[in-house]
Amino acid sequence: MNKALVQVLGAVAYGELKAYELAKADAARATSAEERRRFRVVAAEELRHHKGFVSRLKAMGADPERAMRPFRAPLDRYHAYRPADPVEAAMFAYLGEGVADDLLSWLRRVVDPDTAAFIDTVIEDEVGHEAAAAADLRAVLSSERGARPRAVVAAGRMVAQMLWSGRTGAIPLSAFLRLGRADALLAALLSGQRRRILAVL
Repeated sequence: MNKALVQVLGAVAYGELKAYELAKADAARATSAEERRRFRVVAAEELRHHKGFVSRLKAMGADPERAMRPFRAPLDRYHAYRPADPVEAAMFAYLGEGVADDLLSWLRRVVDPDTAAFIDTVIEDEVGHEAAAAADLRAVLSSERGARPRAVVAAGRMVAQMLWSGRTGAIPLSAFLRLGRADALLAALLSGQRRRILAVL
């Protein structure tokens, strides 16, 4: 059994579970039928992703609960922070989707064919999630006074929040790095963040 891969899939599986819970909560808070429908679709997709990664862990002979356990506290801390500023909230959502897309795109290149095939179906959904988050951010930037400087600050705060959340427990990124090709992964994440920030600002 590839222990490093088990750790990564555990981190991803729990991240998808958190994404499901957050989308479900967003649907409950939605103020229009269209918005409620959108978040319900996202929640259903995130739940499918979670179940799929759990299935991959079981197929590898791993215990999914045990694989996810080290990442519960850091991911719970990260997602517990809900920015009050609409610009910061939109930037967090946009960059968070981008990080997830970059991690999955990198991961599919270093896993077995069956896992890669499943990740491809996840990426198809996540591309749509990122596009929706980008549209939300652009709408906020066009409607909020002084939005762009606040968005720049929010981008830095998002990275700081990710690092702070991992102060105890396992940092999900560290699990990815243990799979190897760390330089390629870090380059993909940094270039992805820069590209996304430039695309909206």
